[in-house]
Amino acid sequence: MKPSIRVIPFMALLATAPAASSAQTAADSASVNAFYGEWFGSARQGPERYATFYAADGMVLPPNAPPAAGRAAIAEWLRQAQAASTYTVRPSGIATNEMRFLGSDWVVYRSTLTGQRIPKAGGDPVPFETKYFDLLHRKDAGGWEVVYRAWSDNR
Repeated sequence: MKPSIRVIPFMALLATAPAASSAQTAADSASVNAFYGEWFGSARQGPERYATFYAADGMVLPPNAPPAAGRAAIAEWLRQAQAASTYTVRPSGIATNEMRFLGSDWVVYRSTLTGQRIPKAGGDPVPFETKYFDLLHRKDAGGWEVVYRAWSDNR
């Protein structure tokens, strides 16, 4: 299914979702946390590994850049972003701001990552705080995949 077609059921789910953010079960919540635990280190394993955590037609929506749709495009986007980066990221913490189940197979996950960006050319570290918005879908075989990811810096 194309991401643009998924927006209609997503909007319908949002309209009917309860205001409170609660997991279906403790096991569901734990499975989402386990997914993120595995995914967070994947970028260091290479762009192709990182892209495997996305749906086949998943999408990243980076700030100030065009979207990258599909695993191959996501891997290429990450490869280019890593090559163009002028700093190294040193995370200091991540906070889950919201985990909202929109039925048994969809989750909205908001988080905030804090840390420092260390200039590769030398210089003082710069603190950062970045907020993320992810839409996850439960795979047929179990586990989760990212359908959409968007983010922006707070500082």
